[in-house]
Amino acid sequence: MNLMNLTPVQATLIATVVTTIVTTSTVAGTHLLTRTRERRHLIWNRRMDAYGAAVQSIATLARIRQDRALRLDSNTIPDMTALELVGAQVEMFGSPKITNLWKEFFTAATSWKHALDTVEGRARFITVRADQTAQQKQADDQRRLHQAEDKMEAIDTRLIKAIKHEARFRRPR
Repeated sequence: MNLMNLTPVQATLIATVVTTIVTTSTVAGTHLLTRTRERRHLIWNRRMDAYGAAVQSIATLARIRQDRALRLDSNTIPDMTALELVGAQVEMFGSPKITNLWKEFFTAATSWKHALDTVEGRARFITVRADQTAQQKQADDQRRLHQAEDKMEAIDTRLIKAIKHEARFRRPR
């Protein structure tokens, strides 16, 4: 086919086909790029929601520990089910580093709650060694509670620091 011998109808058809291909390619490319960007932003938003819930949980437990340390009349018992739900969010949307720190936090929180329940008499199983007096047991329970509180404070600090570091928005590469 000689291009010089094209009829106006043939030229119009060729131009229409080329224009349709270019337009379709442009629309498809734009759609794919937009979908990828929106997905990144959606994941970012959900990650930040999970991190916000984690920070709120950390603050709540810190406040309970502080009220108890100040000898305020606080009958608040930590809700471990709520912590498990926040943990599920963190596992779904958090980075591996934050997820691992959250697992450490949850383990420390569980140990602290168990020690608190033992000290406050809510534990179901209270064991006393035969050679141990009630005062010694109470002192041991208090020591374990203080150790658990110290561990909680350390993991709180590490987890908050890691969340703050990740929460700084950086343009994805």
